[in-house]
Amino acid sequence: MTWFLYRSISLRLVASFFCSSFLNTMNDSAQPFNPNLDVEKRPSNVSESFASLPPTTSLKDHTGVSHQNELGARAKRRHFFSPLDSNYAEAVNLDAEHVIYTPEEDTKTKRKIDNRVLPLIICSFIFNQFDRTNIGNAHIIPAFNENFGIVDNNKWTLALSIFYVGYCLLEIPANVLQRHIGANRFFFLSLTFWGLSSLSIVYAKGYIALLVLRVLLGIGEAGFYAGVIYYLSFWYKRHELAMRISLCMTATYSGAIGGLLAFGLVRAHTPLLDGWQFLYLVEAIPTIIMAFVTLLFLPSFPFSASFLTPREKAIAQARVNRDHKPQSHGGMTGWQGLKAIVVDPNAWMFMSIYASFNVGVATISYFLPTLINELGFTAINAQGLTVAPYVVGWGMVVLQAWHSDKTRERGWHIIISCIISFVGYVILATSVRRSVGAAYFALFLVVGGLYSLFPLVMSWAANAFSPTSKRGVGTAFIVSISNAVSIASPQIYFDPEDDYVKGHAISAGCIFLSMLMAFTLRFRLSWLNKRNFRRLSEMSDDEKAALPEANEMNDRDPRYVFMT
Repeated sequence: MTWFLYRSISLRLVASFFCSSFLNTMNDSAQPFNPNLDVEKRPSNVSESFASLPPTTSLKDHTGVSHQNELGARAKRRHFFSPLDSNYAEAVNLDAEHVIYTPEEDTKTKRKIDNRVLPLIICSFIFNQFDRTNIGNAHIIPAFNENFGIVDNNKWTLALSIFYVGYCLLEIPANVLQRHIGANRFFFLSLTFWGLSSLSIVYAKGYIALLVLRVLLGIGEAGFYAGVIYYLSFWYKRHELAMRISLCMTATYSGAIGGLLAFGLVRAHTPLLDGWQFLYLVEAIPTIIMAFVTLLFLPSFPFSASFLTPREKAIAQARVNRDHKPQSHGGMTGWQGLKAIVVDPNAWMFMSIYASFNVGVATISYFLPTLINELGFTAINAQGLTVAPYVVGWGMVVLQAWHSDKTRERGWHIIISCIISFVGYVILATSVRRSVGAAYFALFLVVGGLYSLFPLVMSWAANAFSPTSKRGVGTAFIVSISNAVSIASPQIYFDPEDDYVKGHAISAGCIFLSMLMAFTLRFRLSWLNKRNFRRLSEMSDDEKAALPEANEMNDRDPRYVFMT
């Protein structure tokens, strides 16, 4: 147990050091901070400029602590599922309205947020991917297949597909629950549930038991991915999201680490446990430990962040308020947010992009060890050879996300990633029988292209929906509906006797569709921005003054500016 605890804590320390060093390096090469200029800033009732503050505003208000100081001690929550205190949220938002802060304070506050939030999310996501994709590494071990009665490809693909049933059904309700009880408590429930489900696989036997545990694993993970996107939008500006999402949520981390662990652990044998059981054991227990770490140390919102001073809370809130003003309380209900999403064409286009490329992601993460094994390598060597594509893929994920944030553009970056992945699938479909080297090289392109799409598409979607309730439901809607498609995704690899050529061809077609939809959506959002600009320019001063003074601007408002 000491070793498991050490592993979990070590991962968090490494993640913290890495995030701080890496983001500082990226920030040095980014555009300098200018409090009076933000090309993404949409017109609103809150100004980014210090000079625009009301002249009658008192010096006390400028400090960003006056409303927080008026509150007494924070009341204890009555039970685990009690909502957060909205009075503190309101106080921090009021202080954020008029707080004045220097560029140095902005950088310092953002760095503190990076050092606390990102390591916890990164570690949680690594363990999430371990538990989800362990079955891919275990499948090429004969003892695993014998234990669970996986005798043919049909049983194998069904075990993969059934994971998404509970995952899809509970995605949107899980997101609503997260907003109600806070991210730390929601992630605690999620991590604990899927950690216990993964641990149970160690001692389970028989095909039915595997199917049941895969369904439970999907239920435990429901809402986690979309929930993290939603959570990060409360901490970062729109043009800061892609890089943070890429650091937090790229499965290339866990793919590389999981391949190394599998390469070593599958050799382990004791009278009680086989190698594949050690694989699940070593990766499930730290997940449960991480659940408690998240519960204790992850702040739900800026207003509840104990690691920030009252002034820093106001600065953290002001940073996002002056960019997109997310609301932790009030606004649309979950049901209203869902209705707004269902009638929004942008939501369906985002879902089409995500669903199309997720066909590849939902298969390559499970089939990569098998595909390498089919190239003629032994099962153990295939585990080790999965590491290199994930490492190179990680570099592409970070490079794409960094450049996308720097240029504040999403559409063309997504199209480039789609083209890279498409070329990889075409090589696989045409050369897998002719050249082992060409097929292995193609896996680098496929992994890099597919996984770089995650942060780009989801940060783009998070930027396109407003108010906050619509954004939360929107990201959950995209992931939920897309993963419904993923139920069928593993079935496309139905031709093992044909080296999966048909599966590669279908994946290539899906990624091509994703590219076309990204191009269409970028054109549409650009057209909406031009239309909104034209509508505003044609309005009289009286008509502009009559526009609603909403706490958070709706994406249908003519003043709203979409990122393209």
